[in-house]
Amino acid sequence: MIWKSLKMIHYLNKKYIPFVVLGKILAVSQVYVNIIMGSVILDMVINRQAVPNIMRLVIIMVISSALLIVGWWGIENILRVMEGELVSKMRQAIVEHCMTLDYEVLERKETLEMIQRAGDSINSGGGIRNFYNNLTSFIEYLITIITSVVVLIPLFVPVTKKVSGLTGFLNGWYSGLILVCIILVSVVFRYLLARRRSRIEQKQFEKNIDLNREFGYYFNIIFRYRTGKDIRLYRMQDKILNGLSENAKGIENNGKWMMKGVRPDSIWKNVVNYILLLSTYVYVGLKVICQLISLGNVMKYVTAITRMSDSLGSIMESYNALHIRGKYVSYYYDFLNIKNEKYEGTLPLEKRDDNEYLLEFKDVSFRYPNQKDMVLSHVSMKFTVGEKMAIVGPNGAGKSTFIKLLCRLYDPTEGEILLNGIDIKLYDYEEYMKIFSIVFQDYQLFSFPLAENVAASIEYDSEKVKCSLIEAGFEKQLEKFDDGIHTNLYQMKEKGIEISGGEAQKIALARALYKDAAIVILDEPTSALDPVSEFEIYKRFDEMVQGKTSIYISHRMSSCRFCNRILVFDKGRIVQSGSHEQLMSQTDKLYAKLWEAQAKYYQ
Repeated sequence: MIWKSLKMIHYLNKKYIPFVVLGKILAVSQVYVNIIMGSVILDMVINRQAVPNIMRLVIIMVISSALLIVGWWGIENILRVMEGELVSKMRQAIVEHCMTLDYEVLERKETLEMIQRAGDSINSGGGIRNFYNNLTSFIEYLITIITSVVVLIPLFVPVTKKVSGLTGFLNGWYSGLILVCIILVSVVFRYLLARRRSRIEQKQFEKNIDLNREFGYYFNIIFRYRTGKDIRLYRMQDKILNGLSENAKGIENNGKWMMKGVRPDSIWKNVVNYILLLSTYVYVGLKVICQLISLGNVMKYVTAITRMSDSLGSIMESYNALHIRGKYVSYYYDFLNIKNEKYEGTLPLEKRDDNEYLLEFKDVSFRYPNQKDMVLSHVSMKFTVGEKMAIVGPNGAGKSTFIKLLCRLYDPTEGEILLNGIDIKLYDYEEYMKIFSIVFQDYQLFSFPLAENVAASIEYDSEKVKCSLIEAGFEKQLEKFDDGIHTNLYQMKEKGIEISGGEAQKIALARALYKDAAIVILDEPTSALDPVSEFEIYKRFDEMVQGKTSIYISHRMSSCRFCNRILVFDKGRIVQSGSHEQLMSQTDKLYAKLWEAQAKYYQ
């Protein structure tokens, strides 16, 4: 996953990794410029060299260090901007992938959980930001190790004079093997501690996924002013606050669990570092006493050894952390790799000015994912061109599912749906959907300008928008808006206005009119309107959809009377079909019973 994550970063911004490397080279160089030149200056002072020469070297060291620091700071600021851009691009990729997923795939609980995980991989402590931090640290440690090795080479090179005893032993290159062994033991020990810590952190991340999602739900619901009425009227404050508190407590407990698990590691890490530092001072100090190196080189070599050892241990920790963070980022990859399952047709749709499109359900059955029972069972019927058809039936009878299949939000479990004799799967989906204007009962308006809500686009025909709103019965409301069709809806936008449920439904109907498609479908969109307003809407639609195929789903039986044909659904099947008069003559059947149950409201 590390390599995939690096490829992703390189793909999103090709300059990021080179800038990281350059910045860390400058940072490490600044440290070693001071170490190396400082040791030379110290030797010059001990040897009582000329003050001007010493000061000249001090000035060079200060200027070089300052330039390196300025360069490093500049690159770090650039990198912070780049990281923000990378995160923004990753978030945008999640949104774009959501937009391209089949509705059937997007609606699944598994997909929604993967979206949450993908978001957490960017936003949470275990996500991509920590991957960036560990990546920059890894590069810094690697450069430090390389630089330290170069600086330490002279420490292990024998001097030319002949010596014996302890001095002879320390003069040999093999004397450094003891120190090397101590360093290696320190590195391995720290690596094992890092692996253990990373496993604990990963478990904490996994534990927090569901808690973060629930906490986010409770937290965000507080700021949704549309839910404010229910919260206050039903006194739900305690429920929401308790939910927040419980989730926060769960996250806090997971944090305490992690800290309890990793706390002993810090103690052992400090013990190992102390032993290494003591060993380094002993080894370098003995070399000074034996006059194998100058006193000025003590701090240079001690610092180089401790930095190299620390970097060796840290690079192991960083690599391990990168591997773990890569697993977190894998959630992001897993989501982006979700594939659509619907067959992607390529057949172009025949453009017909006469709107003569014939649709047929041919022995169609359907069940939702992870459900055993069929929602629709062996449904067969045809749409006649220009027909006005109503679909009625009890709740849960399969009416809305019927429309979702027609719009290919789902594909049938069994059977097929035909358009002009050809399976709709074979058509290009974008072209197929152009023949439909649909208003679902759970339609959505957005905090966009009114015109963009009607046109469903940032580009629109202003006159057509106005005409659609007027035809949908929104003329009086439109006259009250100071900004007309440019008025912002809801509070997300400046000067946004609130609209009633009835007004919202009229705007949704105007959207369907604006599209001017061959087939118009209204899936109980007038539920928030009073019977008179509903009658006016349907009467207008009856006039405006002449020559079009129109389908109406309504819980009010009176809206069915002007339709040529009425389909009665019950338990996923079409149990009756015919005109209002024909169905009313079947007094013992479902339609007549539904009508009689509502008849008193129409008198």
